[in-house]
Amino acid sequence: MTVAVFITSESDASCLIPWGVHFALADHTDLLIVCPRKSKGKRAWENLEVSEKEGRSLYQSVFAELEKIDPSRVVMKEAIADGEESTDMDRVAIETRELIATAPEDAFVEEIDNLDVRLVLLPAFAPVKGSNETDMRWHQKVFRTAPCQVAVVKGSVPTGEGASRILVASEGETDSDQKLAVARGLQLAKTVEAGQVELLYVRPDDDEVAAEIAETHLSQLAKTKQDKSLEIVPRSILADSLFDGIRQIPELDFDVLLVGTRKEKVIRSLFLDLDPGTQKAASSIVVVRAAVPLTVRVWGGVTLWIRSKVPQIDRERRVKLVDNLQINSQFNFDFGALISLSTLIAALGLVRDSGAVVIGAMLVAPLMTPLVAMGFALVQGNLKLIRSALRSVAWGFAIALLIGASIGLMLRLFAPGLEISEQMADRGSPNFLDLIVALASGVAAAYAMGRPNLISALPGVAIAAALVPPIATSGLALTMGDLTLAGGASLLFFTNIVAIVLGTAITFWCVGISTRMSEGRPAQIWPRYWLIGFVVLSILLTLEMWNFNPLATP
Repeated sequence: MTVAVFITSESDASCLIPWGVHFALADHTDLLIVCPRKSKGKRAWENLEVSEKEGRSLYQSVFAELEKIDPSRVVMKEAIADGEESTDMDRVAIETRELIATAPEDAFVEEIDNLDVRLVLLPAFAPVKGSNETDMRWHQKVFRTAPCQVAVVKGSVPTGEGASRILVASEGETDSDQKLAVARGLQLAKTVEAGQVELLYVRPDDDEVAAEIAETHLSQLAKTKQDKSLEIVPRSILADSLFDGIRQIPELDFDVLLVGTRKEKVIRSLFLDLDPGTQKAASSIVVVRAAVPLTVRVWGGVTLWIRSKVPQIDRERRVKLVDNLQINSQFNFDFGALISLSTLIAALGLVRDSGAVVIGAMLVAPLMTPLVAMGFALVQGNLKLIRSALRSVAWGFAIALLIGASIGLMLRLFAPGLEISEQMADRGSPNFLDLIVALASGVAAAYAMGRPNLISALPGVAIAAALVPPIATSGLALTMGDLTLAGGASLLFFTNIVAIVLGTAITFWCVGISTRMSEGRPAQIWPRYWLIGFVVLSILLTLEMWNFNPLATP
């Protein structure tokens, strides 16, 4: 097992290396110091040797910091290999290496399991004097993607001289992060002989029993203690956020503030607004997050594998795609005219029992683009686009149903002997195969729109989707008094809608579209629930089709 520190600038060394030694001693592991360097070509690991430090400022800062550490606590693996030192279980064995890769942060995360890294230490995300903005992005990416435990640190390790005060703060987040924060706080307290740890639990005042709930969680966290020689002083505070709760403490003059969280917004607030230079604050801040669960890691591996096999949309094509979807998914005169003409053609083709005329109506229908836009918006987390697309689909359905019913009334007046045609009957008995066809149509539509050389495939996709004929059939059947046929045709239309949106969402995810992230905020979660809702809805529609048409095999 190994503790690793990821150093990208000279200013990182003075903070990260002492903390790395502390955690390595506490965990009884080795310490790996990684200095990444961006370079095109094959990935490579190179040893950082003392003899090569001249002329390289990053090397000099690393070895200068290592020379400050008590030799009784550390030993260099380079010295052990040269026979100058012997292996000592009471000292931390330190290895210094340079990682050269096109994207060092990604390469490092990929190597974590191979290196048997248990904990990665990173500097504060918030911009600080002497730090490079690019380095900060590297650290953020490692924080998000590293499968092992991660600690973000700012400030120095307590020396153990005098009584050190340690505050462990947590809120209603993941149980693993909270317990890890308490465990690390107790571990640090024992190391610096603090003897006492104050445990703070923050909860929003959103219920009349919020205080009791906070006390319950606090008592559960306090039970994490294993060493009876350490005293935990529990405290709960009702506040809108973890940061607000911490600021309610009258004298925030702790030596170390230790927080368990994976929210980057909270981390930025802690490092920016709890600056010791601007107000009373903790001398050092440590933020920890637990290792990523195996299920999440497996899903991440599946995602990487799929996206490595499926050609991804480049930025230029993505700009054109978004522009096209935003413009053509809006409800306007052109959209209304096309849906009206398409419904008119489809209704006449259905009455005449002409498959060719019905196919022509499918080609004119403009509903496919807003459905593709809905799928794209769900994956991207674009609420404005999904509202626009939903409005267009709703108006399109209403217009088509009204026109279909109007034509049915006119035909009843002028052709009273009109009967249900075979084309109409086919759309009144939906089954599971229709769901599969619609799903495949959505996949094909999204993939074709994302590839300029495949645009010619869209007319075929429109024919396969068959969106307008079911609405026209429903309108005609209503005027003929056949409610069963009208219900079956409507069921087919909504089944097509759900399956197409689901298919397009899956395709856009596969070609590299991800949920948008704003500065300092994690990816939005609501698209996930919408996608889950569409999956559940497709299952319910399948069951309804089975009840509606028992002869169909789901």
